[in-house]
Amino acid sequence: MTASSGTSAITVVPLSPRDTKAFIAFPQRVYQNDPNWIPPLKLERKEFLNPRKNPFFQEADGQLFLALYGRQPVGRIAAVINHLHDRQHHERAGFFGLFECLPEPEAATALFNAATEWVRERGAAFIRGPLNLSTNELACGLLVEGFDTPPVFDSSYNPPYYAEYIESNGFAACKDLLAFIKHYAPLPERVAQAITRLRARGTVTVRPINMRDFTAEVARIAALYNEAWSENWGFVPITEAGAQHLAKHLKLAVIPELTLIAEVNREPVGCFVAIPDMNQALRHLHGRLTPWGLLRFFHHRRRIDTVRVAMVGVKKRYRRLGVNILLLAHVWEQAPLLGYIHGELAWVLEDNELMIRALEEIGAKPYKRYRLYQKDVVSRRQQ
Repeated sequence: MTASSGTSAITVVPLSPRDTKAFIAFPQRVYQNDPNWIPPLKLERKEFLNPRKNPFFQEADGQLFLALYGRQPVGRIAAVINHLHDRQHHERAGFFGLFECLPEPEAATALFNAATEWVRERGAAFIRGPLNLSTNELACGLLVEGFDTPPVFDSSYNPPYYAEYIESNGFAACKDLLAFIKHYAPLPERVAQAITRLRARGTVTVRPINMRDFTAEVARIAALYNEAWSENWGFVPITEAGAQHLAKHLKLAVIPELTLIAEVNREPVGCFVAIPDMNQALRHLHGRLTPWGLLRFFHHRRRIDTVRVAMVGVKKRYRRLGVNILLLAHVWEQAPLLGYIHGELAWVLEDNELMIRALEEIGAKPYKRYRLYQKDVVSRRQQ
């Protein structure tokens, strides 16, 4: 596939699953002068993109594309058909993600054309993104507000000009995701009183996960997530294999006191997952695992002062019991004892009024906005 502009020509090359080295390395060119960017670990990205190791590809097909100017990479993108999404929503959807591009609009157009054509050939009626690679990943959407601070662990980050490139290629905004920030301070008096009343009822108990029963605890949290989020926009159920893979990826970051299960009569009814902002330590590795790098990582890990609340979910029939408030209160009491004085709560759908109201009640403020885009895919018959 070739896109030409004047005397220049951009070639878009599909990559094989084993040919990901240049794809993984490319973002370094985009962000080499950006102090806020934290490179991911190359070994982790290689496993993430490997269909034999990432269970996401048991229910999805994907294709990586690299845009070249001559022999020099100038952009990249992934195209995805998620069969689990289609079964859940009775749609014919295509997705794009992992988009990165130098300030070359011709390269961006060529990449979006390649991704759109790939999903069209597989029957998609529309293409949506960026998703990296599904809504079950923490990094979703394009950052459109909040460029002044570094990304918290597993958050999306991108240059501001990406929005212009996406919109100029026919995509329209379809959903915004919000990130809230809360700096440690005593909870408002009315919230503290509500928590006291809820605890006095004794209906709901909150406990940390049992790390010695980690596999079973992950399965419980996955089941809670699948029920609690089932009616949310864009929801895709997480499979058992997907849950265990994600848990393996995050296990070293899990802090039991901040990873909670709420129970009523010993029945799990809600969950809360907060993870340290590992980016504060990972930024010192520069994407590579070396013996000296590991020493620096563990040194800086002890200084992490921020956690990311990645998941809060409550079964539908228990939402009037104040479970989410009790979970938040427990973490807000424990976090400063562990040295965490800032909390990011992300992501939250822009129209999730119940959660937004709960966050505002405890004094959290929206400080980043991520956007998902979509456009219809024109079939050959319509062309």
